[in-house]
Amino acid sequence: MGEVQQAQLAANILVAKLQKGEDAIDEARNFVKYGSSIPDGLVIASFGMRARGIKSQPDVLQLLLERKGSANAVDPMTEGPAIHSACWHGSVDVVKVLLEFKADLEAKEPKMDTPPLNTAIAAGNAPVCLELLKRNANVQWKHHDGATALHVATAWIASAHNSDLRMPPTGEEPRQVIALMLHNGVDPTQTEGMSKGTQRSEGMTPLEAFRREVARSPWRTNEHFGRKFDETAKSIHLLLEQAEEAVKLKQTGNRALKEKRYDDALKAWRNAREIWKKADVSGHHVAVLWSNEAICLRGMEDMEGAVKASSEGLKLYTTQEIRKKLEFNLEEAKKGPKEKSPEEEKKREELVQQHKEKKVEQKKQWKEMTEKAVVSEGGIYGEDGSAQKDY
Repeated sequence: MGEVQQAQLAANILVAKLQKGEDAIDEARNFVKYGSSIPDGLVIASFGMRARGIKSQPDVLQLLLERKGSANAVDPMTEGPAIHSACWHGSVDVVKVLLEFKADLEAKEPKMDTPPLNTAIAAGNAPVCLELLKRNANVQWKHHDGATALHVATAWIASAHNSDLRMPPTGEEPRQVIALMLHNGVDPTQTEGMSKGTQRSEGMTPLEAFRREVARSPWRTNEHFGRKFDETAKSIHLLLEQAEEAVKLKQTGNRALKEKRYDDALKAWRNAREIWKKADVSGHHVAVLWSNEAICLRGMEDMEGAVKASSEGLKLYTTQEIRKKLEFNLEEAKKGPKEKSPEEEKKREELVQQHKEKKVEQKKQWKEMTEKAVVSEGGIYGEDGSAQKDY
């Protein structure tokens, strides 16, 4: 038997063991010693197959890629990038190996035009989702119907549609996935398009979609983890509420800034940062708040404050666009206030005076309100106290 035939036989033996989920590192070593090119099919076979209980073999994949197998192979079954197949069928270790060998983190699946993160979420493959997000996977993509990455994640957790194809959303990982998506900048207020119709002028936010579906989620009645799922669902519901509130506060602050109501803008953004802190989420959304604050403080000629705000924002993960804004505001704030013409100086003094007069008026109104308040001679329930015992 010639060497080519021996290499082909070794490849066939390796494929057979991989397809059975049997340890195949020795067969892989035997195959690569012939120096043959590595077929994409061998690379993909090492991913395993979740639906059939065939385990992943990252050590085999590592060896194949070291011998010039392609981390960006095409799966003939899906006609899409192999990393999508790994995200659906494989383990996090397989995905890590692919990424170490420069697999494209954002390679689009041809039918849906979505990245590997979408495939991992749709599979309910939380460990893979977390790995992709920790590598700052993009979360700004949408489905053709307008659904965002966050809509896909809430569907994994709450929807009955195709739930039999997904891994169950249990434990802390589902919340961690959504928290990291928010960290990377997904918009919790973005609406999808499917529910838009005659009775709705716009689609649902991820929170609205979650509320609609979660009561009917098949995971709630699962005999193995139904009770634990309710705990998971509650933590996710709270996180989605916090995210929506924080982004809406940011928008409130943005409107105030546009109207030059600087104090109101700063208050809204600081309240939003406090919500993100309580939710234990940092990253992009918080960086945007610092960026906005730096712009506002420059408008108020508080250059020291603008330097601090810009510096705080630059410590966080964010998009290149926001990073450039933060860097620009930092440099401009370091230069100090610009010299003003007499007209500009006069206008600035007028604004300062108006600000002072507003504060005085607010204090006056508060004093009048407190003086008009009714003072009770007894407790808050009157002379007889509360009808409820011991209160």
